[in-house]
Amino acid sequence: MEKIKVYKKEILFHLLLNIFVALFITIACYVHVPFGTVKAFFIYVIHFLLLQFSVFGFIYILSLFKRVFILLFPILFLICACLSFWVYTQDISIDFGMIQAISETNLDIAVDVFSWLFLGYILLATLAVFIILKKFTKLEKNTIKSPLFILSILGIITFFMVENYRFGALKRRLPYSAFFSVKQYLAKTDLILEEVDKHIVSSQDDLHIVFVLGESVRADHLSLNGYHRKTTPLLEHQKNIISYKDVYTPLTYTAISVPQILTDKSITDTLNTATSLYSVLNQAAFKTEWIGNQSLEKSYEDIVNTNDKIQIIDKFHSVLSFKKEKDLEILNNIDLTKNFKGNKITTLHMIGSHWYYNSRFDENSTVYKPIVTSKYVGSSSKTAVINSYDNTILYLDSFLNKIIEDLKKSSKNTILIYLSDHGEILGEDGKWFHAQKHKASENPAMLVWYSEKFKQKTPKKVENLYLNKNNSISTDFLFHSILDLSDIKEFKHTKSLSIFN
Repeated sequence: MEKIKVYKKEILFHLLLNIFVALFITIACYVHVPFGTVKAFFIYVIHFLLLQFSVFGFIYILSLFKRVFILLFPILFLICACLSFWVYTQDISIDFGMIQAISETNLDIAVDVFSWLFLGYILLATLAVFIILKKFTKLEKNTIKSPLFILSILGIITFFMVENYRFGALKRRLPYSAFFSVKQYLAKTDLILEEVDKHIVSSQDDLHIVFVLGESVRADHLSLNGYHRKTTPLLEHQKNIISYKDVYTPLTYTAISVPQILTDKSITDTLNTATSLYSVLNQAAFKTEWIGNQSLEKSYEDIVNTNDKIQIIDKFHSVLSFKKEKDLEILNNIDLTKNFKGNKITTLHMIGSHWYYNSRFDENSTVYKPIVTSKYVGSSSKTAVINSYDNTILYLDSFLNKIIEDLKKSSKNTILIYLSDHGEILGEDGKWFHAQKHKASENPAMLVWYSEKFKQKTPKKVENLYLNKNNSISTDFLFHSILDLSDIKEFKHTKSLSIFN
């Protein structure tokens, strides 16, 4: 008790400091979360307390170095407070894409985001900094002899324990998300892209490939593949559609699966060099365009940038945001019926069926009920989670059907290839989501639709599509299939991996 009296001022100071950090920074990450149930609310309270406790640990260690604290803390606090304002007001995600946009945006554009509300918020944050520094300079006790030092070490250990238990549980929350996003932005990509010879040619002259890159869709939840629910009713009424049930990838999260899909890198390849699909097609005089509803990740940003034209929809709301645009917004930004000369590949990158599922479908696709009411999966029944997931597949059905109907109006020789980056685990063996080894997350959905003109011009390729329908194939097929489909010459690719061979 005597020790508590001795360190009373220090304890009260750090209590006040952490209240300010919570109000201006950390709580922002929870205000948009749908709790749903008392249990979920309780879990998120614990999550917040673990986050705040770990932040306390790092701040306390910083406070042991008085001059460093006085210099650095105001800067770090105000930067994070600025970021948290946009999390509070817009549910914007603080990730690699946001940091990239901040660092590369012109000053005149940046000025446009300021408002009186924002300036008022920053003035309050500045006042909080002033109060903190004034009280900090009057502290008599703030040493490793303090009982708070032991607590701070426990706080830091808590960060690593929670992250070890579930990756991203704290890293994706402010203030950590800002630090790790800057670190990712400054880091060099692990993948080195090979230069492509300029003498590549294609014997095609009227081809339009539409490649739809999906997210978290498992093959066995498509009724096209025999699923007991009618999750793909529109696609089932389309002619010239082929679904492939047995596609395999051991790469079960976007950051590693997408770079492999978009290059000649194999699923078993440990090399850090690869060739971008778009680099090859560019040299073969293809027009290449990418329209995505996912903010780019460092691991595949360079690959995407090998496209001639790039557009990211709603780039400041990532998969973590509850205000993220739905995938049909992609189609509002492209005209697939527009005529053009030569060949083209259009890549559409979906947000797909990524958790939180309710954010991925609209009212028209809300068929299976009850759906989840909380972001905490443990507070929902398995039935509700699967209902929400299956509604995302219904939305996918509408999305792909809309593309097909548009492509039918095109005068080009057209083909649609859909491939999800990986599957999704839905409670099997007590597991959920992806980024972990399980057959459900390793079996992504994949299908092909072709136009009547395509069938007339390349009957052998269509025949081979059906012959390969029931084969077991890996996601290695994509790179080699598109080059085979495009009749690429003077670039070595493996035709045996092509679904058109």
